[in-house]
Amino acid sequence: MDTKSTLLINYLVTSVAFNFIFPCYQVQNNFFHYSSSIGSFPKDERLFGVVLLLGGLYMFYVSLKNLKLKRLIENIPTSKMRSVAMGLAELKGKIEVNNEILEDPFDKKKCVFWRVHIEERVKRGKHGKWITRHKAKDHVPFFISDESGSVLVQLRGANMDDVRRDSQYETALFFSEKLPLNVRNYCNKNRIRFRGLFGGKRRMRCRVTYLEPNDSIYVLGHARPLLQKEINNSKRATAAIEFVKNGVFIVSDKSEKDLIEEMGGQSWIIPLGIILSGLGLGLFLDVFG
Repeated sequence: MDTKSTLLINYLVTSVAFNFIFPCYQVQNNFFHYSSSIGSFPKDERLFGVVLLLGGLYMFYVSLKNLKLKRLIENIPTSKMRSVAMGLAELKGKIEVNNEILEDPFDKKKCVFWRVHIEERVKRGKHGKWITRHKAKDHVPFFISDESGSVLVQLRGANMDDVRRDSQYETALFFSEKLPLNVRNYCNKNRIRFRGLFGGKRRMRCRVTYLEPNDSIYVLGHARPLLQKEINNSKRATAAIEFVKNGVFIVSDKSEKDLIEEMGGQSWIIPLGIILSGLGLGLFLDVFG
């Protein structure tokens, strides 16, 4: 999404706020005054105001953070492996194995990174909720390579939220297949209960995410010179890229374009967060007015 589109969306959201949300606030404010005059609790208004204030501030913070990251990705040029400069660098290439390789726990695929997330559907009153029962991950160093050379990637501390390659296995209480044997073996090994009373099924959702050799990936992180022990096993690597404190380190199998579009699509939430926090503050202060 370009700058003109972002400004247009922000303008539309603000216009809607002034023409719809603020009039609603006036009606709601009058309602609270009326309720207070007949003996209702102003605490309701104060609590609602606090929820709006905190929710709006959180929306504003997260969206502003994503927007800054979007602009950072847009403004940093992609480096060739052979000529990568030390410091913050953007790289695009394919995964090459270093000296180590892993197998993901479910599908037994060769990979350099895997993450498992197992959830159970649990009933809460009239509704159900997915509850996390188990999380685990593992990774090994690998190379990101293009036609000019390679860079060593040390994954520790990387943001891997945008890795989308995965397999998912899900069961229902009735009329569904059992979990695959590999998944059941993993659950048994890690003491994760997937059977109910009397051997019946639980409703489970088991997902594994992984990065395989030859996957195309995007990396944004801090490049540094190779250490001596890394040089000995680096093949044709020219540098290493890793996490630094208070820095950015993203590894994703999504394209740069996809990442930018996802982050830019949230820009309209920034003015909405400001509006909601303003309404919340107004309701909260009105109790003491």
